[in-house]
Amino acid sequence: FPNQPYTVPFQDPTVIIPAYCIEELKNLPDTQLSTNGSMYDRFAIRWTGSGWVDKELAHSIKYDLPSEVDEFFPTIQDEIQHATNDSLPDSQTWTSRPPQEVLVNIVGPVLGRMMVGSPLNRDKKWLTSSIDHAIAVVVYSTWLRQFPTVLRSFIAHILPQKKAVHNSKKGIAESIAPLIEKHLGDSEENKAFSGGEEGRLTKWVLRRYKPSENPHFNPTLVERDHYSLCFAAIHGPTFLLVQAIIDLASYPQYVAPLRAEIDRELATTPFEQWTRKTVARLKFVDAFCKESARMNPQGVIGWLRKTHKPITLSTGHCIPPDTLIAATNPRYNAHATPWIKDADRFYPERWLENQDDDGRDASWKFGSATIDSLIFGYGKHACPGRPFGVTMVKDILAYIVGKWDVRLSGGLTERPQNICMDFMVMPPIAPMGNVEVEFRLRK
Repeated sequence: FPNQPYTVPFQDPTVIIPAYCIEELKNLPDTQLSTNGSMYDRFAIRWTGSGWVDKELAHSIKYDLPSEVDEFFPTIQDEIQHATNDSLPDSQTWTSRPPQEVLVNIVGPVLGRMMVGSPLNRDKKWLTSSIDHAIAVVVYSTWLRQFPTVLRSFIAHILPQKKAVHNSKKGIAESIAPLIEKHLGDSEENKAFSGGEEGRLTKWVLRRYKPSENPHFNPTLVERDHYSLCFAAIHGPTFLLVQAIIDLASYPQYVAPLRAEIDRELATTPFEQWTRKTVARLKFVDAFCKESARMNPQGVIGWLRKTHKPITLSTGHCIPPDTLIAATNPRYNAHATPWIKDADRFYPERWLENQDDDGRDASWKFGSATIDSLIFGYGKHACPGRPFGVTMVKDILAYIVGKWDVRLSGGLTERPQNICMDFMVMPPIAPMGNVEVEFRLRK
């Protein structure tokens, strides 16, 4: 039904709106339609306390991160090299690795270098808790949503999966407690500390909470922001990279053009001296990542929202309050993106066409919040951290492609199918699948 809404009985029933209705709704106020409302229901925020993004965290990622990223970008290059060299084989013998495990142990410390800085980003307790947190929240909320809504408040506290959420939050809170304490201090020593690498996210959100002027401030707000960012920002880029590596191993014809572009930059600038501008010049890497994300979305639906007041669509239908809504991901709805030709074909080159046309918009870029993929959302609540996130994904992929060969394990020659679980789309990896990737140092 491309031109009218309908309901799909996911674990939480969801009204699927026509793709073109997103344009009508994308800028509605949060009092009428919100992302947080959807997160609250789908990921059990009432009981996990994780996933809620308030304006302080959103503004820190949208404004503070871009203003400082060039200053700390050399530390990101350092962390990518350290984490990747530590995770992938230092040998020219093919070695099989589970891609999720490898890549989350690269993304985790790289993202941590931005959030908490060195040396905490490599601390086992912080890193394990931060990586485990999102998994624990998803597993817990998935189990909880199997029960009828009226029973969830009774079941929520006795589910055994709740313990994993508690343990991960405890590990994060204990790890960042010294950072919060130091940044809350007003001594000259602590003022000097606040300008360093440690506790960068803590510094940003405290600046926006204004503790000395805010009678409602509590340090637990800073902890909550760390939980939410760990929940949202580690596994999203990891899944994009897992799918990109599987695609790279499945379509080896793209290794040569990717390396030609990467080697061109390495010929003039060593990797540790790359900047955001260097990564931005990797147009084929950008196109490859965008196509991989388009072909392998993280959900069969996208643009997840919840209504808080009645909403009337241009179709004439009225959606009542307290209703979860979404749009079918364009990957599964050709009507949403008729301009994408041969949509079932993996073809990164489609995003390279007419790039030099000055009149063309930026929708072809991997980091654009566009209707053709909904990778990063759309409208006023599009992912605020996507410029940094896409740079990090491209940067890590470029380092891997430039230094290692990859292939699918077990003699596979065709791209393995993804796995669906409720509304989520998962790479075909453990525990849902058994795909592994083999790596060796580039010959």
